[in-house]
Amino acid sequence: MATIPVGGSWHNSAMRPRVRIRRRLHVAALVAAAAVGTWWYATSGEPVPATGAVGAAVTSATSTSTTVEGAPAVAECRRLLVAAKRKLETVPMMSAVFQKQERIGEKLQPLNVMDLKVRRTPLSIYMKWQQPDAGQQILWKDGAHDGKILVSPAGWKRKIMPVAKIDPHGDMAMNVSRRPVTNIGIWNFTDRMIALVDEELTRDPAVRVAMSEGHEISGRSCRKFSFEHATPSAIVPFQNVTIYLDDVLEVPVACEHHRWSTENGKPAPRLEESYLFRDLMLDVSLTDDDFDHRNPSLQFGAK
Repeated sequence: MATIPVGGSWHNSAMRPRVRIRRRLHVAALVAAAAVGTWWYATSGEPVPATGAVGAAVTSATSTSTTVEGAPAVAECRRLLVAAKRKLETVPMMSAVFQKQERIGEKLQPLNVMDLKVRRTPLSIYMKWQQPDAGQQILWKDGAHDGKILVSPAGWKRKIMPVAKIDPHGDMAMNVSRRPVTNIGIWNFTDRMIALVDEELTRDPAVRVAMSEGHEISGRSCRKFSFEHATPSAIVPFQNVTIYLDDVLEVPVACEHHRWSTENGKPAPRLEESYLFRDLMLDVSLTDDDFDHRNPSLQFGAK
């Protein structure tokens, strides 16, 4: 069998296609990883500001605010969350600008801002990034694409691989997200807020709780619920949790969560997760085309 010299060594010519295939697979894997939005931040060591997704979106009119503290504030928070869950049972679709910043392991990820559309039945998800990696898109639909996320990278990555397929529960996806994409949406978010109040926020009687009004998100009035520990507690790990409920839509639209850590040998709060549904719409009408990668208006995978 013929052999040819390559780089000063002798290699079997029949092996060259296999080498090319391995190289292509390697490139494909790198592009697929990069296509999950924040991949290079997780590996580049770039500093990520711990600003969170919520702060800049909230405006407050302190002159009209009122405050309720302690047990009455906890009871009101839970009452509103349970009422929101009941209301959302009749809501089939939603759209929003979804903002999130999460800590994965010990590394804080950058702020992600994306256009989001979700339909409950069949569960269908579309996201298009505003930052970072503006233009990246993903699609996931129950019963389609072998259960994989379709990822349309942005920029130069799209020229190498227009569309990648990623397991929503696999390492590649979960390395840049605390929860699988299939959990996204205002319904699961509300369920998590109820569980957070029941299972963590009220476990320690020393927690300080306050409800205040006079805040706005997306031009709509909101109530703010703050849960805070003055010192580290052996019972619960959080330092403070803030939940915002939209008074007009009557659903939770934001949450920010800090846990106790150590800085310069002293206890200090550390941002763990921050989420915001900005410009949330519950009366939106979505069709199959909104979740179809062949829809020309999406330009999904177009080079």
